[in-house]
Amino acid sequence: MQAVLSSTYFARHNEFKIYNRFAKPGGIVFLGDSLTQRYPLADFYPNMPIYNRGIDGDTTVGLLKRLDVSVFALQPSIVVLQIGTNDLQVAELPPEATIENIQLIISKIKEGLPNVKILLVSLYPVNETPDKLIEKIVVGPLTNKDLMWMNSHLKTLDQVEFIDVYPSLCDATGNLEMRYTKEGLHLSLNGYAQVTEKIKPVLEKVFQLSSK
Repeated sequence: MQAVLSSTYFARHNEFKIYNRFAKPGGIVFLGDSLTQRYPLADFYPNMPIYNRGIDGDTTVGLLKRLDVSVFALQPSIVVLQIGTNDLQVAELPPEATIENIQLIISKIKEGLPNVKILLVSLYPVNETPDKLIEKIVVGPLTNKDLMWMNSHLKTLDQVEFIDVYPSLCDATGNLEMRYTKEGLHLSLNGYAQVTEKIKPVLEKVFQLSSK
């Protein structure tokens, strides 16, 4: 698939191999696509051993291919997972197949790291309005109807703690609020601050427990 075979994917994958030489086990891995790669984790989670393993344009298929380098090589205590947006947008996978792949990702991680804690973050809404700041080519075929369907199934998956950030990013019409986005899909710093407010308390609690 396009996202798997792109030069960006392989370049970032190779960067991870270098970063991993200096990583310490027991940390926290944020795993996902561009929504993870562009998340300024060091600024929002200071003093926490966090490793960003997001790849712009990645899909569930691409993520399955890189678990060794992106997860197992790091031996983390916690994985914060968010993936699936590009399955709908780029790979054109049926939502049902994406859910199956996410469950497979979770199962493989737990098989390789039985004691790891997985925090599964909901997919974010998009902005479907005709506002001049919205870039339709970026939002593509994504709809909030599909994203909500995905989230309704993600929260039922086994072996994870689900963190639903979707409602906190929506405006009164159910679209991604303009101040939380750059162009209708990717988040602004305000958006990431909102996401952090939902993830951080859970992450801190789980990390404290895993460190004992």
